[in-house]
Amino acid sequence: MKTLFRTLFTALALVFFVQNASASHNAGGDLHYEYVSSTGNSHKYKIYMRLYRDNNGITLPTSATIYACSANYATVSTTLTETTPSTSGSGVVAPTLFDCVSSSNAGVTIHVVTYEGEITLPGNAPDWTFSFSTCCRNPAVDNIVNPSSQGFYIEAKLNNQIGQNTSPEFVSEPVRAFCTGRTFNWKQSAVEPDGDSIFYRITHVKAGASNNCTPTNIAYATGWTYDQPITTSPANSLFMNPSTGLITFKPSAVEIDVMAVTVDEYRYDSVLYVWRKIGEVNRDMQIAIASACTPNAQAGVQLDYQAPGIYQDPVNGLPTVDYNCLDSTVTLKFKVKLDCSSISPDGTDFRLTKPDGQPLAIESFTANCDNNYEATQMTIKLYKPLSKNGKYFLYSKVGNDGNTLLNKCGFPMNEFDTIQLNVTGCFNAIYEMENVTIEEDQNPVVEWSADTSSYPDYLFQEWQIFRKDPGQTQYQQVGTVFNQYKYDFKDNQIGFIKVDQDSYEYRVDMKLNDDMQGATNSIGSVLLERSNGMVPIIDPDTIPVDLIWNQYNGWAVDSYTVFLQEKIGGTWMGEWIHDHVASPQNPVLAPDTTYRMFLELAPGEYRVCIRTTDPVDTQYTAYSNCLPIIINTPPYPDTVVVPNFITPNGDNVNDGFIIQNIDDYKDLSQLTIYNRWGDRVWQSEYLYDNANPWRGTNQNGTKLADGVYMYTLELVNASDDYEYSVNGTVTILDAQ
Repeated sequence: MKTLFRTLFTALALVFFVQNASASHNAGGDLHYEYVSSTGNSHKYKIYMRLYRDNNGITLPTSATIYACSANYATVSTTLTETTPSTSGSGVVAPTLFDCVSSSNAGVTIHVVTYEGEITLPGNAPDWTFSFSTCCRNPAVDNIVNPSSQGFYIEAKLNNQIGQNTSPEFVSEPVRAFCTGRTFNWKQSAVEPDGDSIFYRITHVKAGASNNCTPTNIAYATGWTYDQPITTSPANSLFMNPSTGLITFKPSAVEIDVMAVTVDEYRYDSVLYVWRKIGEVNRDMQIAIASACTPNAQAGVQLDYQAPGIYQDPVNGLPTVDYNCLDSTVTLKFKVKLDCSSISPDGTDFRLTKPDGQPLAIESFTANCDNNYEATQMTIKLYKPLSKNGKYFLYSKVGNDGNTLLNKCGFPMNEFDTIQLNVTGCFNAIYEMENVTIEEDQNPVVEWSADTSSYPDYLFQEWQIFRKDPGQTQYQQVGTVFNQYKYDFKDNQIGFIKVDQDSYEYRVDMKLNDDMQGATNSIGSVLLERSNGMVPIIDPDTIPVDLIWNQYNGWAVDSYTVFLQEKIGGTWMGEWIHDHVASPQNPVLAPDTTYRMFLELAPGEYRVCIRTTDPVDTQYTAYSNCLPIIINTPPYPDTVVVPNFITPNGDNVNDGFIIQNIDDYKDLSQLTIYNRWGDRVWQSEYLYDNANPWRGTNQNGTKLADGVYMYTLELVNASDDYEYSVNGTVTILDAQ
């Protein structure tokens, strides 16, 4: 009778199992645990479980039994109940399931039910296993043998011999529908609250009895394996990154597949100095591969035009977002979620151009990636803020990662798709040229001013100084000033020879935030010349000297001042107003461009210059170049012999201007050479050195043309402290 009863009971159970298998379609699940407390050797844990079901099958139960097994202790169990609000086992549609594929094309709708409850472990062991099993799987699954007769099993493991532990928790969704022909990046995200290290791996889907925690691996159908559970192109190309949990694959066939992923957890043992495995969790997943994705998905990465602040430009039709001046981030929102793994973090998926067409560098992208490693919003960080009024254009392009942005369904953003940024409220930097003056008859000095309240000073980069040379139409940059509070620049490219030859025009521009703000007005230097172009070597008698200069354009000039300086002991003395002027009662001249001077000077070397001061802002004075005037001195000193020609042709015969007995003059022996136009072309140090004589070159070492040149030799006799000035001519032969 007992045997008959046992046989009958078994038959009824089998009937019930078969009926349940044909009606219950488990589509995935996972569980994890959380440490609660300890009392003595007992340890309380909270268990969380999610189960996924095919909506075509029967509902799931409102409670589920979980077992905890160890070889060191008797098996314990607990009952998990559906979390509130209860769905009576029906569940809710799994999030993200139909983001890429419509429910009709996917051929399946998945619901999720969540459970939780507590279990108490009787002690510490290295091999605790929490398990759950049920029947049955979806009969439509393609990649395992006899899917409708296969059970469903999930587990989590704990080694609490090295400490109590809270396991990793899967936070991404385990069910998803994909389409063929696209490359997908599917993130299996897990969080670990204890600071332990976690690693991901693909494992077998399992079946088995949960009350003894001894599952079996389900056999895969021909053409599939546990680590290649999806038909892909190329074949067997599915890959999981063990560090990130990112699964990359390109489906090539319409099918429904199952696969499993395990997260291993390791904790550092500071006593033994080794990493020890402390736990693991696994999840079972069902995947639907459809023939085509939705039109929205196939459209690729698209802006969400319904997002606040986005509108269509009525002129060019481009999607447009308004931004304020000095904004340094740009936020984009999208219709279909982005695949975060397709974002090049260095910002190279986009190119931003300013209203003038110049690029504005992008520093980085930050996407608000969710647990599935997908995002509906992205923030672009700029190296420099938006600082010009007008329309900026943000273009999509292929980044350094080899692709444009991809949506979560693997479809790209079209290269050169354009988003327009309309920027308003920007500043107008105020700065202007003030003066160009010749400093000490040597170099032009450019002066300007700026209103620092008219622009954000932290955006300043540099002042750029430009010069237009005589006969040229374009300005060339000749200098840069990086101190924003320094408003002057000396042009060392123009030396003492060139300042006597031409007037030079200058202007200044400011670089802010990689943008040139616009050139100032231009101002030219004052060029002072003689009417006959010759250096006046004058007898002490009164002889007129005619001066000519160009009109200064730095301000409205009301007067010019003509002044003289005398050179004594190699140093120019202070300036003094020449007292023989057109109006002796007024030493300031009318703004004519010509002037006749009458000189009554002692023998010596002088120079004449002009200057004009800004009548409004008297801190600015423009000086011209200076012209030499030499008053004949007594006859040559008896001791020096000066040559009247040289042949600097490199034959070592008469190559240099050798002055005999020049060493007798220890205080001063300076030689100056002038060309026939009176321009100084070469000058020695204060003590002329026959070992390094003048060899017929200019100050830069360039050979001068053959011809007659004038010289002045200034000497101071050490014995009587008398200053001699020897003047004459020298002829260069075979100079070049």
